[in-house]
Amino acid sequence: RRTTLSDSDAKALLDSGLFRELLSLYTCTQDESDASNVVRLQLLRTIFALSVQAPEILGRYVIRVPDLVKEVHASIFMNENLVDGILWTALGSSLLESKLEAPKPRLKLRTNAKLNLPPVDTSTLAERCNSGFEQLCKSCNSALTSYKDIVEKEDQSEADENEARLHKETLGSIVKFSNYLSNCPHGIKIWLDSLNNNEDAPQKAKKAIADLRSTLARLPSYTGDETGVKGVDHKKDDDNDNSSTDDHSEIRQKATSLMQRRKDFRQVVSLVRSSVKVIALALESQKGTGLSLKTPMSSYNASSKTD
Repeated sequence: RRTTLSDSDAKALLDSGLFRELLSLYTCTQDESDASNVVRLQLLRTIFALSVQAPEILGRYVIRVPDLVKEVHASIFMNENLVDGILWTALGSSLLESKLEAPKPRLKLRTNAKLNLPPVDTSTLAERCNSGFEQLCKSCNSALTSYKDIVEKEDQSEADENEARLHKETLGSIVKFSNYLSNCPHGIKIWLDSLNNNEDAPQKAKKAIADLRSTLARLPSYTGDETGVKGVDHKKDDDNDNSSTDDHSEIRQKATSLMQRRKDFRQVVSLVRSSVKVIALALESQKGTGLSLKTPMSSYNASSKTD
């Protein structure tokens, strides 16, 4: 759902101290456990969601907190959380790297915690944002091809199923990025601002999306699978040859499994194709206006098998 905070609501949130408390909670907690990291990442996404709804108030406030921005703008964060890294560097570039922007004083949150901050990256935020986007497109390209090869394998192993799940999670990343552009009123403008802050970035982004669309165009459609898979012999139930019946039962099981894998593949590819279209339109618009989809992308689940 495309919603935004009014300036008065954003100022009220800031004046209440709640937003500052969220920032303090994030910067004061750092744990190596997986459970803690999951909670911190969700908290960080909450902070970003609020910041991007009111970028001129909450966004400008959050990018003046050095303990946070040093973490979310670092290359290691981008590598571990690709979409989040792209979004945070886009927000920072949009607000900090414009030629019209004057330097703003940084805020220092009071904390007794000693954070293990990553080393400073010398590349610009715009360069890091575009590099992350290119990596996103390349990983999705690779995932589409590999996922298609697994779908076509006759005998599926547990390793194949796990690999297919990982490919679907990778493809889910571009859906998440598209959701951001579609559902956040300021999303496209912020991303385009970051691209325009790097001379070659718009062309590189368009090429990355064009390559992904080319890969999608080469994928099989599997549109005729509802009527059966070629080569399947539907034996009658009164067949007295038990051996033959067992053989055909195994063939039908394999055919059914193949049909289900192809159905899952079609659904995932359809979501990716819609997402790529949204991103391509955003790149062509250069206006920063919000886009909407005919189908709800926010409900995407990489392991979903819904129609």
